[in-house]
Amino acid sequence: MTEEKEFDYENYIKRRLREIDDLDERRYAKELLLGSFGELAAWTEAKYKALEQRIREDLDNPWKGFQTAMTVIDRADYDPINPFWRPVCEEDLKPPKGSGRMTVYLMADDAACQRFMEQGTVYAADRETGQQLCYSIVQPERYQMCMERLYTLFIRNHVPWQTVQTGHLERFFDLVPDETVPDKAQPVFQWGDFSSCVQEDIIPLWNMQEKVLQSQEFRHPCIDEVVYEHVYYVGEYGNSTDGCLVDAGENVRSIRYEKNKVILQTGREIPGDISVCRLYQGDRGNSYGYHYPVLSNHRQDNFAARYLHHVGNFIQTPAELMRKIEELSGGFQIEAVGYEIRQKGSVADMLEGDMNSFTGTQVFARDQRSLLVFRFHREGQDDGRDYLYESQLRYILSQLQLEFIEYRCVGVLE
Repeated sequence: MTEEKEFDYENYIKRRLREIDDLDERRYAKELLLGSFGELAAWTEAKYKALEQRIREDLDNPWKGFQTAMTVIDRADYDPINPFWRPVCEEDLKPPKGSGRMTVYLMADDAACQRFMEQGTVYAADRETGQQLCYSIVQPERYQMCMERLYTLFIRNHVPWQTVQTGHLERFFDLVPDETVPDKAQPVFQWGDFSSCVQEDIIPLWNMQEKVLQSQEFRHPCIDEVVYEHVYYVGEYGNSTDGCLVDAGENVRSIRYEKNKVILQTGREIPGDISVCRLYQGDRGNSYGYHYPVLSNHRQDNFAARYLHHVGNFIQTPAELMRKIEELSGGFQIEAVGYEIRQKGSVADMLEGDMNSFTGTQVFARDQRSLLVFRFHREGQDDGRDYLYESQLRYILSQLQLEFIEYRCVGVLE
């Protein structure tokens, strides 16, 4: 199929015509082969491409509008009119005054982040008095809450959950002052070994925006019980390539999406306001300062992936596993050199698929599953994303863990 698509009929005929020495025969052959037959070849190629496109549309992934993307920027560079990027937490735009809390971003690999967290405290000197100040290092709970809410929205809207690449969020740390730090202290931090990778005034962004909508109408569709359908018009807020997640509480029987509107079926007669979370897809805009790496759970599109998703089967072969890893690579140069199944063993020095830990799913209480160990060969990145390499591997393992629940998926970086 690939060779047939790449065959250039016109150039092939022109090259072969030069082999005809008789000019009259060459002229006649040119009129016949490039005229009548050329039009036939062009028509056949157009029909072939139309058929291929129709097959792709029939096998289209219905959940592609719910892909998530994350990046980070300097707080001062935030562009409120960028149609794609929104803060993960709105409070990051204006940190609470008087709390003394600071948030830093560590542009370092997983091992360095772990060391930074394990040291527990960081010291600073007051700019005015020179007094030594002590701050505790903690992981921000607000980002964990955002991820838990996003997961809840996926479940309530009956959208299959796909692992979100949280490599950026894992690198944010809150610095909480102890009780001896004055309210108006002006700390100058002593980062020590981390001075080259600590970034201040950085905030995370993602491609989700929340908007509150009011119901425009309702009707009584059933005769055997009291069930109301409330209609919420999204207008220009909706887009065919974007996914919408509705947050209408737990008293909702079904959610139906139609063009430019959302219809909720509920037992409440009086419609209430709902929150619609839109996941933007497509163009990411071009704002000043938006140059940090983008992490996404977007998958490489190919016919094999579409077909397997359509039939609902996953072929568990070595070749298919390698294709799956390549599909989830997200633009990183990741090479899987093999895998093996171990009945038991320590995972202390291995990478684990732990990016879905906030879902609270615990299928095996004692976790006596066999280990599915993937071996990866590290390849350097030349686009400033090298410090996120292990995070991308853990994202891949996290998604594979959802599909191979009978194993415990871990990885070894060689």
